[in-house]
Amino acid sequence: MIVSSYKSIMVTGTITGARQDAVKVYDIIVEEGKKHSESIYSPIDTMEFKGTDEEMYARVMELLKTTDLVVAEMRQASTGQGMELQEAVRLDIPIVIVAEVGSKISSTVLGSGKVKKTIFYNDLQNLREKVSEVFELI
Repeated sequence: MIVSSYKSIMVTGTITGARQDAVKVYDIIVEEGKKHSESIYSPIDTMEFKGTDEEMYARVMELLKTTDLVVAEMRQASTGQGMELQEAVRLDIPIVIVAEVGSKISSTVLGSGKVKKTIFYNDLQNLREKVSEVFELI
């Protein structure tokens, strides 16, 4: 059941350096996001995409045009994610940052004026609880 007005949520995060535990993090965010949105796109979708680099770039930039909320998983720095977040800022899309406790979040991202909430999690269960709360509050 969708309890929020989001038509589309985009989850951003690293894909080139993604470890198996990163996929578990994305899975939790997507699972919780599906309760609050008609559609959700994540780095898992990008990992499965078979097009060229140019097609991937165009696809992500086009998806952002219909995105209502960006959830940025930021425990690891990612140049591609930075590009996605800059486009989200340009398109006036609110951003929620999710990161493991101890992660360093770029002050450029934090200073963008679009970050509505930053949450830090200790483990996967803690992540699930916090992400669920964030989707209900925003």
